[in-house]
Amino acid sequence: MEENSKKTRVREMFDSIAPRYDLLNHLLSFGVDRLWRRRMVGVVDGLEGPDGGELGVLTPHDVTGDVAVALARRLPAARITGIDLSGEMLAVGRGKVARRGLCDRIELVQGDAEQLSFPDGTFDAVTIGFGIRNFGSIEAGLAEAFRVLRPGGRLCILEFSTPRGRCFGPLYRFYFHRILPLVGRLISKDDSAYTYLPESVDHFPDNLLFLRLMGQAGFAACRSRRQMRGIAYIYEGRKE
Repeated sequence: MEENSKKTRVREMFDSIAPRYDLLNHLLSFGVDRLWRRRMVGVVDGLEGPDGGELGVLTPHDVTGDVAVALARRLPAARITGIDLSGEMLAVGRGKVARRGLCDRIELVQGDAEQLSFPDGTFDAVTIGFGIRNFGSIEAGLAEAFRVLRPGGRLCILEFSTPRGRCFGPLYRFYFHRILPLVGRLISKDDSAYTYLPESVDHFPDNLLFLRLMGQAGFAACRSRRQMRGIAYIYEGRKE
């Protein structure tokens, strides 16, 4: 799939499921997605902005703003900018931010994470939660994340993977490819969105290859942490 056509498909798909996206995520992951986001946010805990000032965090492909809200709760000195292609998802996210009284600290804007409008070295951290597999070009997204980070800044990515293992692997793949699309289709009323989810995970680079891509983008001290037998990974890297 060409990069632009994939972006168009992803934007239209997320627009269509925006009202039920959060409910489906929590139901289909049994609520574990919240725990994984908290762990991802914990990676950037302790970072400070220039001269100990306000911490700037960018969250590309933040859909309904869950990562931005988690960051604001964990990092009281941070100002967070969330970006997504989907206008409908951003509308849901802005409502969520307003209800939590975080409009002064979180800004959600429509944009392309592979062509960011920010100057070099703008942010202290970049966090991407369940979004990088939707990029038209993972390499372009990593390059842009590296560009907008200041020296010493940190990248943290949470993304699904395909678990291995003689018993758990096949059982999870059956759930992921058979049960999840059926439940997602019934709740979201979208025929393609939850078929796309397992397809996108299947095509995402494995753990070692993704770490290699981070290194090729310029990140140092790259490492990953497996979540729940490999259903997801948290990836970390630093711009030195």
